[in-house]
Amino acid sequence: MGRKTTEVPRRTSFPTVGELVAPHVNTLSKHLTRLAVQQARRRFSLGQVEWQIITLLGVFQPISIRELTFHALLDQAQVSRAVAALVERGHVLRRRSARDGREAELTLTPQGMSLHADLSIAAIRRNKYLLEGVSSDEIHKFIQMLDMLSDRARTLLDSNED
Repeated sequence: MGRKTTEVPRRTSFPTVGELVAPHVNTLSKHLTRLAVQQARRRFSLGQVEWQIITLLGVFQPISIRELTFHALLDQAQVSRAVAALVERGHVLRRRSARDGREAELTLTPQGMSLHADLSIAAIRRNKYLLEGVSSDEIHKFIQMLDMLSDRARTLLDSNED
């Protein structure tokens, strides 16, 4: 007789947006990203991918393009083009990796570090405005919940990979 199947409850309609977490998180993320990119473009002449690279390098340097692509959730060609532009503008240094001679290692130059500091200050200002009027306890609980949901989403993603 064979396989045991688990009964999946059937819905007659798609859940409303209010019932799903992803649209709310996605909308917030898109608004914040769009604002950050607008500021980076206007103040520093950076495109979205360049902004992401400077931000990630400030956290993860030294890093390979392969690792940077993973963290940025972008296509390697996009990252490579943006890195080349940032190297040309003097924000990023690209050199052969001491860990693996086949890979290039990326770091911020002093000019890139200064740019990263300016981007960080702008991010702190946006964050301060966003959380104005929200108690520190509410912020702490919200961040804990986001972390827990991120962990669960990662677990679900990992369990669905072949």
